Amino acid sequence: MDVVLFIHFLGSALWIGGALAAMVVTLSARAEDMPVRAGAYRLLTPVHTMIIGPGALLVVASGLLLTMQLMTGPAAELMAAPRIWVMQGTGLVGGLMVLFVGLPTAVKVGGLAIPDATGTFPAAFERYRKRQAVVSSVAGVLAVIALFAGVAL
Repeated sequence: MDVVLFIHFLGSALWIGGALAAMVVTLSARAEDMPVRAGAYRLLTPVHTMIIGPGALLVVASGLLLTMQLMTGPAAELMAAPRIWVMQGTGLVGGLMVLFVGLPTAVKVGGLAIPDATGTFPAAFERYRKRQAVVSSVAGVLAVIALFAGVAL
């Protein structure tokens, strides 16, 4: 159980830390020239695919294992605590949002972040960028709620 718990904490650090780093890069890139902004958006794709996505996957997978262990173990009475349900629900929904919406959208944004001759991004870029911002924000808030709920356990 200690190894699974370590993996759970590692995944949380990757997911939340990577998301915070991506947010800082995105906000900072707004003040830059178009080539720098385009490069920043392209560089965010590997941040999502190598840090945020795997972190969310580790959290969801280890969380499911921890739940199964908890339900059948000597500490099964912890399952009655409302905070554990908040942690599990928000973590699962947020993690699935990252994996099934955020990650594919980040790859699309990175692929579309190539300005044309006039210095503008393709029309679809802005739509996917806005979707990425909303999904990342909601999933990030859910991750932080799960973290706070889990701290009290």
